[in-house]
Amino acid sequence: MRVSLGKVAAALAGAVALMMAPGVSAAQVAPEPVPCFKLPYFGPWGKADFDFTNVTVEQLKKNGIRLEAIEPVRLKRGGAGIYMPIGWKQDHIDPCRGVYYPGGFRLVNDKTGQQISFDKMWLRFDGVYFNVSENGGPVSERLVGTYKLHEFMPTIATPRPLEGGVGPRYWPFYVGPAWADAVKKLSGFEVPIGQPFGNLDAVVKYVP
Repeated sequence: MRVSLGKVAAALAGAVALMMAPGVSAAQVAPEPVPCFKLPYFGPWGKADFDFTNVTVEQLKKNGIRLEAIEPVRLKRGGAGIYMPIGWKQDHIDPCRGVYYPGGFRLVNDKTGQQISFDKMWLRFDGVYFNVSENGGPVSERLVGTYKLHEFMPTIATPRPLEGGVGPRYWPFYVGPAWADAVKKLSGFEVPIGQPFGNLDAVVKYVP
């Protein structure tokens, strides 16, 4: 069956707009709440590339912080970003909590042995949340990166026929409080909240 990328793009844009409606806030979400119910992800296959800004990469390197990936996320060469597969085999939509993605990454200071993990991503209208834990201790759900709806919504359902799907090439993120706190705990360096963090290039595929 031939897939109409135009129709798929329109449907995806509508679904994302609904999921991004400001109905869930950080204050309303407990650390491990029971899900509302699970809906299938936007498509069966795909990929997401998150490239950190040069400033973010340099801040980590200068302050002795190393990145590690938590599966199924993979680390890009030189810690320049992360890559992960996307699709309904591992991801899902929870109408109460947002869009869920497994995996994440870890910040490590090899000199002190300290590490802070960011696992289990939730994409919501105001940004991306992770389960954050320090040195394997208690987990709390926190806002790691923010974005501006007007910057990415116009391109959220860009047809990408060469890749067999749709998705944004330009989705800028900005430093959230959990990232700034983690860098400060590991190195003492203060990252300004709101500093450009990176860009997400993602495509949801409807053909293998």
